[in-house]
Amino acid sequence: MADMLPFINIIPEMNLNLDPVSGILGAGGSDLVILSMDEINAEIDKIDAAAEELVNSLDPSSSPIGAAPNREGTYISAGLLTNFVYGFLIAALIIFAIIPLLMKVGVL
Repeated sequence: MADMLPFINIIPEMNLNLDPVSGILGAGGSDLVILSMDEINAEIDKIDAAAEELVNSLDPSSSPIGAAPNREGTYISAGLLTNFVYGFLIAALIIFAIIPLLMKVGVL
């Protein structure tokens, strides 16, 4: 037989208790109201999906949730393209910064 969990005392001044097994909210066991947790569970599922997507984004061979089928490796392509663009911009910045110095020295 399963052990019964004790009631959770929500508002002690009003003697309002929650039965964690059945989800029943009531005062001292008499005027019971059934509490629907469906909306809360739906929101928790959305947050859980977002957290799972965040964890999956650490694996470069996975694909985002909203991506079209067969898009595995999107993160690898995005990372390579980003690093290529950053490298190009930094190299161009360094080259254009060195040109006035080379002209002043007399090399150019």
